[in-house]
Amino acid sequence: MSRWFRFYDEALNDPKVQLLDGETFKHWINILCLASRNGGKLSSVEEIAFALRIDNNACVTVVERLLNVG
Repeated sequence: MSRWFRFYDEALNDPKVQLLDGETFKHWINILCLASRNGGKLSSVEEIAFALRIDNNACVTVVERLLNVG
């Protein structure tokens, strides 16, 4: 079942968001979709990596990059 989740237009002017490179921004949006599907929680690295179509090491890098920018 598709779920709708709220995304604030303030992201347009948020430096944390706008300073992300294009790939990281895309992964962030996709991770938001995954969290929405799971009641706000994320699954294992393996499941996130599969959903993002990247390997586990790249997934860890993406998550660390997002955590570093807050």
